Amino acid sequence: MRVLLLTQYFHPEMTAAPLRLRPFAAGLVELGHEVDVVCEIPNHPQGVVHGGYRGRPLVRRELDGARVSYVWVYASRSKRARARLANYATYAASATLIGGARRRPDVILASSPPLSVGPVGALLSKRFRVPWVLDVRDLWPEVAGVLGELSDPRVLRFSYWLERRLYRSAAAITTATEPFVDHIAGLTERAKVHLIPNGTTQMWVDLGAAEVDRAEVDLPADRFVWTYAGNVGLSQDLEVAVETAALLGEGFQLLILGDGASRGRLEERAAGLPDAQVTFRDSVPADRAARFMRASDALLVPLADDPALGKTIPIKLYDSCAVGRPVVVAAPGESRRLAANQGAGVAVPPGDPPALAEMIRRLASDPAFRDRVAEQGRSFAAQHLRERGVPRLEQILAEVAGR
Repeated sequence: MRVLLLTQYFHPEMTAAPLRLRPFAAGLVELGHEVDVVCEIPNHPQGVVHGGYRGRPLVRRELDGARVSYVWVYASRSKRARARLANYATYAASATLIGGARRRPDVILASSPPLSVGPVGALLSKRFRVPWVLDVRDLWPEVAGVLGELSDPRVLRFSYWLERRLYRSAAAITTATEPFVDHIAGLTERAKVHLIPNGTTQMWVDLGAAEVDRAEVDLPADRFVWTYAGNVGLSQDLEVAVETAALLGEGFQLLILGDGASRGRLEERAAGLPDAQVTFRDSVPADRAARFMRASDALLVPLADDPALGKTIPIKLYDSCAVGRPVVVAAPGESRRLAANQGAGVAVPPGDPPALAEMIRRLASDPAFRDRVAEQGRSFAAQHLRERGVPRLEQILAEVAGR
């Protein structure tokens, strides 16, 4: 098959989208299919276009055997709704233009969020007279409304209307969690909604068996280092982690590895703490981030305490478990369930600095407990590899394409 993959975010951007979609694209290529990816010029989450992509309306590269077209978008450091909507709209326009000029595919796969990728899939489906599949990584506009990313009531009403239209328009829908399946099935036919869970990759599992010298990543040897690695955004509620660092005091260090809308505010809050209780590092490629995580004593996977966020499972939960360090899950819903029932770390209530501090202290003082949590998490991750979803995705695409 010839597959056209539409996604606003893709490698080398450090977000959940490429973590899910790059293994899908690479896996389909390995199975003998042709894959064209249309994504934005890399700029997220900082809003600054990466070197090598600036000043060009279109950049074409090959990645894992897939052809990738990086298209122009409006990029801005501003996190205001107007700038964000301009970014989404310009991707939709550019992707429609460039995607429409590609060779006719057999099937189109469009991944959301943002929800604005869906209309591109629907339009190009009509342009080429081929079916399209919607991949739902997170529920928009529900989560965007909760986080305040979409606050205008008119925009929210339109977004909810668009969500329903897209679910009904798509020939099939793939999504990442059971609560997502239930939500989508309530708005369209259940039979066309398919679960393809997230997971980790073999690279992360392999690293979990290797040792990393702390000096290599410049982490202190005389402190218990607990690390958050990923997008520093609103949904992570990392203010709780900074408050926890203040409660822990000397002998502990919180490392926040990544960038995002909340980082500036977090740095201001951490500035009043003694030196080295909270440190920040910029985003790094996944293999480098994995080395920071492996060199840490414990890892944090947080989400804000909201029912909408409780439906999701961050990909970083699987990757954190894979590297063989104990994972503390300070999140509601599905993430907490995996920690409690499947060994994906240990759970504490979200939004509760004293409870989080107590768990970090326990991990620091009890090596046997620490090792047990780490081994259970590593076993959980090894059973959940992203690549295992590729045959199911291939089957769904082939069925809607009539192949």
